[in-house]
Amino acid sequence: MSPRPIPFPGFTPISDRVYLRNGNEKSKPVPADEPTTIIISGWGDGMPKHVSKYSDGFHELFPSSRIIVILSGTLQASNQQEEARIEAMMPVVDTIFPTPTGSGGEEERVLIHAMSNTGAIFAAAAVVGYQRRHGTDKTFPHKLLICDSTPGSLDFASQVGRWSHAMAVGTAKFFPWPAIITQGLWYIFLWANWAFERLRGSEPSGVWANRVMTDKSITSTDSHRLYLYSKEDEIIGWKDLEENVAGVKALGWPVDLEMFEGSPHVGHMRLHPEQYWNKISNAWKQAVADK
Repeated sequence: MSPRPIPFPGFTPISDRVYLRNGNEKSKPVPADEPTTIIISGWGDGMPKHVSKYSDGFHELFPSSRIIVILSGTLQASNQQEEARIEAMMPVVDTIFPTPTGSGGEEERVLIHAMSNTGAIFAAAAVVGYQRRHGTDKTFPHKLLICDSTPGSLDFASQVGRWSHAMAVGTAKFFPWPAIITQGLWYIFLWANWAFERLRGSEPSGVWANRVMTDKSITSTDSHRLYLYSKEDEIIGWKDLEENVAGVKALGWPVDLEMFEGSPHVGHMRLHPEQYWNKISNAWKQAVADK
């Protein structure tokens, strides 16, 4: 039996982790300058009351767009097997693409907003799910992929401290002891999980997601990418992100970056809302202009 969806005011649950908010019904069909669908793949252990601030911001920018939110746990991102990750995202695929091109009406114009490594992992799972449903000769149709505080380095040994910190922050409400103890426990868990994956020959989820999102047979280079980051991010190193982005650009994707001053991990919108939403609005305009 699947877990029951958690309460998410304003959204209709599609599954226990996927939620739908429709756009303004008065604007049908959706105006050509707006996305038909926005996918927000939330950061690890992001709560509805926090993620809803992003859905509200997108609704203000694009009031006619339907919004699909994916809520996921950091543990799911790090420990869930590939097939289970993909299966969990099939409700996203089937809602947007009951046929390879969409609902059969207007062309789908999809904006994906992946937040932190967890959001990127499950965005990648949805992209792969599309091929599972409609054929490996097709790439996931979307206009813009926004990577918010992701990706960083994929080297486990150098990053496990950052990742254990992220998991400690996300699960702090469940433990009564100091955060340093929680981080230590997650640090041990991550090393144990890494060793287990090596023994069974499975690919780490972050490495898998990065491979999916840089595979031209899965993710079309016709789409644009926007990376939002800061030097103060305590989980994603800015030099690691820029190095990753340089590789993506070399592969042929149109790429834009926006650096924010002083903002923590997944905290750019909170500290710099005007800069944040203006950049997203401009990136979308550029993506739809370059058809």
